[in-house]
Amino acid sequence: MHLRGIIQTATLEEATAEPEAIEMILRVQGVGAGQPRKLVIPHALLVRDETLEAEAIVGRGFEADAEQDRAGRWIVERIAFALRVLRPSD
Repeated sequence: MHLRGIIQTATLEEATAEPEAIEMILRVQGVGAGQPRKLVIPHALLVRDETLEAEAIVGRGFEADAEQDRAGRWIVERIAFALRVLRPSD
């Protein structure tokens, strides 16, 4: 499923399937009706980008592809974050 929205919260938690692994849980808003509000970035995806930090992505827009697993969790397969654009104060 293709999703777009804004990240409300991002937390690191132990993976349910692999207790030694960490995954990132995202609570999101702005996705369409009937789309998930909670996404999981799996450990394998997190280790590809060591700069990915929970605090840095909160409040940012995102675009992601996710699939539902057997447990009903929405697992991210690909995700991109919007850059923060700040205007200079006048």
